[in-house]
Amino acid sequence: MDLLQYTFFQHALLGSLLASIACGIIGTYIVTRRLVFISGGITHASFGGIGLGLFAGISPILSAAEYSRYYRLLVSSGLADGKICAKILPLQYSGR
Repeated sequence: MDLLQYTFFQHALLGSLLASIACGIIGTYIVTRRLVFISGGITHASFGGIGLGLFAGISPILSAAEYSRYYRLLVSSGLADGKICAKILPLQYSGR
């Protein structure tokens, strides 16, 4: 059985090839700039955006993107230092 004769498999193979190139470039940039913990924090903050979107009945992808953008602005402005983040994130996960 030749899998490459199916169009969906060709598209999946091309998509995975392009995604691996993009993730390699972005991953290298993140590691060399020492942004690993920041990107992990923003990723975990987007989980709250997904929950907010599901609760509000809107697209969870759009709400996660907006929530992540808000959190990024909070971190980059300096308002979210270690003490504030230690108070905000547990409240986010507890549902209060």
